[in-house]
Amino acid sequence: MDPRAFVKVSVGALGLKIPDASKTARSSVHILSSPCFCEIRLRGFPAQIASVPLISPSASGPDLHSIAASFYLEEADLCKMSTPTCFQSPKADLEIVIFTGRQEPCCGNSRSKRIGNFRLQAGPEWRETRTVQLHNGWTSIGKSKVRGGSPEAELHVRVMVEPDPRFIFQFDDETVLNPRIVQLQGSVRQPIFSCKFSRGSRF
Repeated sequence: MDPRAFVKVSVGALGLKIPDASKTARSSVHILSSPCFCEIRLRGFPAQIASVPLISPSASGPDLHSIAASFYLEEADLCKMSTPTCFQSPKADLEIVIFTGRQEPCCGNSRSKRIGNFRLQAGPEWRETRTVQLHNGWTSIGKSKVRGGSPEAELHVRVMVEPDPRFIFQFDDETVLNPRIVQLQGSVRQPIFSCKFSRGSRF
């Protein structure tokens, strides 16, 4: 049985560094007293929200094993992402938008302030048949309003893409007590096995 190609894009190892407190105090965003979170966006998929821990100068760094979001793409998704539209660029971006303040799930981000964002453009490496690390490290986000426009914050993020092949199965015709399972290979439906359910089973 040939698996259908899927790709898993994972975003993790998030961490936020804030520069000198005296510089931060001059900014309109009081970061050190507020929690931080981010929206992780990819064209064609719902945005995912994750908290972003603050990394103090004395800390060793972010948790390198943490995963904040994962996206699962099949071939059709990759084709759509590389196809330009009237209002979008030819290639989709993976975007991480950082906010400070508390998120209001019912009212949007009206009580939070945007710090900055990180973007990573989708490319041919997303179609690799091996695990690829697209980004891993610190990057400056946003600019302060003080003279000189020095970076206001740094975000640590790791983005990985890896093959995630799957077998696609489907119930043959109407689901009954003893349905037959078929594998889908394009327009070909190949019977694989059958199973039997019992009425009144409680789980």
